[in-house]
Amino acid sequence: MQIILGLIFIIVILAVFLTKSESVSTKTKTGVLGFFIFLITIAFLYEFVFTKKEQSNREIVNAFKQGKTLMCKNSDVNQTNFLYESGTQSFMPRIGKKDIIGNIYDIKDCTIKE
Repeated sequence: MQIILGLIFIIVILAVFLTKSESVSTKTKTGVLGFFIFLITIAFLYEFVFTKKEQSNREIVNAFKQGKTLMCKNSDVNQTNFLYESGTQSFMPRIGKKDIIGNIYDIKDCTIKE
């Protein structure tokens, strides 16, 4: 993703600065360049936040699979009582656990219990 954005940025810069000055004013060139810098900055920030969130989710799932207990909305979640569903990224109670039936926890609501 970052490579593609970088290539698009380079192409836009070349296209803006190689156009004739009579057809496009310097003010327009600067505006277009500023707009693309803004877009690419927003894309990089989004990518950074998304990558950090995914890393956190991976750490939570790995801890769960290693047998550690998670804290999800003031409830203990472990492999004895819950299963991890990767499609919905949530923890669901195992069949036969009547005291926790219906308790489904989204991964974003969980932290690793120390």
